[in-house]
Amino acid sequence: MARERLLTELARCNSAETLLAAIFRHHPDISAPVPVEDIARRVGITDIRSLSDEVLSSSVLVDGTGVTAIISCSAALSAPRRRFAIAHQLGHFLLKTAREDGPCSARDLSENRRDTPHRKQEAQANRFAAGLLMPKPLMAASLDSLGKPAIAHVVALAASYGVTTEAAASRYLDVTPAACAILFIKHGVVHYARPSRTFPAMAIQRGDAAPSSVLEDKIDQPTAWITVEARDWLILSRDVRSPKVSMQVLAKKNDLHLVMLSINAAAERRADEEAEKYATERPSFGRGVDRR
Repeated sequence: MARERLLTELARCNSAETLLAAIFRHHPDISAPVPVEDIARRVGITDIRSLSDEVLSSSVLVDGTGVTAIISCSAALSAPRRRFAIAHQLGHFLLKTAREDGPCSARDLSENRRDTPHRKQEAQANRFAAGLLMPKPLMAASLDSLGKPAIAHVVALAASYGVTTEAAASRYLDVTPAACAILFIKHGVVHYARPSRTFPAMAIQRGDAAPSSVLEDKIDQPTAWITVEARDWLILSRDVRSPKVSMQVLAKKNDLHLVMLSINAAAERRADEEAEKYATERPSFGRGVDRR
């Protein structure tokens, strides 16, 4: 009976957010790692198959009635990527955007652009997958317990939620109220760069060479926070005071560096207030009027 009520609710949903809300209403005690396969089978997925090919792809095959479907994932996918692929294809099934032109590629499972119908559908499925595997209330509680931003937290969250480090980083930036950004740098080139909602616009983008301040360090040992040149990372006007940007780096194998940038928003507000106060109270030494 509960399953039928859930299916009825899902049939009335038309967005990733409303689908997730309905699922979590029926799973109030959900915890990490989220049992994605159990949820998928409860809402109409009759089988989850492994493909023998080595191409990193996944697909969902919907039956003629649109009520049930089969998800297939490449056997070459790691366990975290397989979990995300299942959640992504479940999103296509529930959003009724299952592809008919072939499987989703690895690139589709990281798509966040919405400038074409295809990209929009993939981004919607990814938003659903991230929200299912890393529910916002659980992630918010995790971030609260971890405390101030630190790059090692991203790796810990990936392990806790059973997702890739990149997926954990993206969700971290979705949920955190802190002004921070995360970059993945491989062989000295930026492969991923994304700010949180409260972080300033970034000048450095995918494909750019990493600033020289990102130095090699011991594997799996985060560096201490250091202050870096803001203009190496941010888009700033010449007449605007540069914020104090701090950086922490975590070196991984194969010349991969995870980088977190952070700005203390409260300290920046105080600095702006002090600067404004100084400008207001500063005496004027302009030429006076000769009244003789």
